[in-house]
This record gives sequence, C-alpha cells and structure tokens, in this order.
Amino acid sequence: MTSSYTGLYVQRLENGDIHSVQVVDTGGNSIPLDPQVYVDRGVLPPIGTLPDQEDYVKSQP
Repeated sequence: MTSSYTGLYVQRLENGDIHSVQVVDTGGNSIPLDPQVYVDRGVLPPIGTLPDQEDYVKSQP
C-alpha cells in the first residue's frame, strides 16, 4: 500500500521523542500525523530519515 502522504519533518518533545510528523498530501495540504500512524501507513521517507522541524525550516528558501 502506497500512502498519498510524503513526510516533511518531525516534531520532538524536550526529551527527544517524536510526538508528531508533518506530512503533505498530493494536493499540497500539510497536516500532522501521529508517529505510529505515519509508520503504519507506510509513509515515505522512513521516519528515521526525516529532519527535525527546526532543521527543515532552516533549509527552506
């Protein structure tokens, strides 16, 4: 099963645990997903390869 979402970045708690994954759908709509939902739906890229929100924001033009 291929997801219609693509992962953008993760949001972490102070202790480093991922509490949310920001994704974008094929229509360009961006929403947060629970990390387990992200994994269960097989969203790519793998959650472990996504940047933190701060790093993602810095990389945007």
